[in-house]
Amino acid sequence: MLHTLYTSPYSSSSLKLCLDYAQAPSAILLAEDAVVAAIEQGEWFLPLLSSNHRIYVLQEDVQARGLEGKIASEFEVIDIKGFVCLTEQYVTQMKW
Repeated sequence: MLHTLYTSPYSSSSLKLCLDYAQAPSAILLAEDAVVAAIEQGEWFLPLLSSNHRIYVLQEDVQARGLEGKIASEFEVIDIKGFVCLTEQYVTQMKW
């Protein structure tokens, strides 16, 4: 399943709920304000890393928020085309 998150984990409980309920093997895409969760050594770095889910971060949203170079290398930064490929790969999806 592909879980797509759009809200910052500092203003919404969506990421916590997603991590609590997502079953393996799932992928999590962080987009819009949710990309802040992927900052290396940030508050959400270890919970995401230890979740054993594949973590993707939308490049355009990273750039729009001035976070280039701050995203953990353990997470895969993808562009819009990569996002489309994910939606094709994962038939079931959940938007948070």
